[in-house]
Amino acid sequence: MNKSKLARFSAFIVLLFFFIGSLFPIYWTLLTSLRDRLDIFAKVPKFFGGNLTLENYRSVISDETFISSLKNSVFITVLATFVSVLVGSLAAYALARNGRFKSRRPFESWMILLRALPGIVLAVPLYQMVVKLGLYDNSWALVICYAAINLPYSVWLMVGFIQGIPIEIEESAQIDGASQFRILTRIILPLVRSGLGATTIFVAMLSWNEYLLPLILADEGSKTLPVYVGGFVTSRTIDYGAMAAAACLCIIPIALVTLLVQKQLIRGLSLGAVKE
Repeated sequence: MNKSKLARFSAFIVLLFFFIGSLFPIYWTLLTSLRDRLDIFAKVPKFFGGNLTLENYRSVISDETFISSLKNSVFITVLATFVSVLVGSLAAYALARNGRFKSRRPFESWMILLRALPGIVLAVPLYQMVVKLGLYDNSWALVICYAAINLPYSVWLMVGFIQGIPIEIEESAQIDGASQFRILTRIILPLVRSGLGATTIFVAMLSWNEYLLPLILADEGSKTLPVYVGGFVTSRTIDYGAMAAAACLCIIPIALVTLLVQKQLIRGLSLGAVKE
């Protein structure tokens, strides 16, 4: 019993250490956003207290570029996520149920490998294509690129969720005369709605946090929030207070959405653990 208690206590300490380590950057960013320049550049950093102010948030919110970047991020993320999850669900259903895909496992691995490629590998060809099509600094170009890049991730997740649905349910519906499309829309997708929600959240997070593509494919007209936050780093100085405030404002939307659907997210991850 002593050894068992010691093992549990050791595991608790390790998990607590990693928990604090993962939250500390967020805490420090929030604290920096509420400080003035004197406290930010103090020789001895203050981990608590100090002269707190909302001036950094006022300067960011009053900036028209921030408002336009926020609108662009919301527009691009919502549309790209919708397209990626919609197409990914259809492709995942075909992979999970169609017996003609004998080499499905290698195909799934190849898809997720594409998503694991460094973004800079795709940046140059995407830039050339976007410029030739006349879509540079166009939000629709970013929507298409985001959806295409996140599509393998969407398919890979949805295949696991759909495999958790017994095939007998579909066979019963087919006996009753239901078409393949009706089975997908009226039976399969409602049954995997938790997994669908989990996939949507993950794809939305990837789209919302994307930095490299909008940096290369967009200018002032379709600038997104990550690029806006990076704009506080200049050749002369770094406005740490305003940058931290903009980063906190960038975190809030996706954090709120995640908190609102956390039950569905956890249920979806549990559903995806069921494999054939």
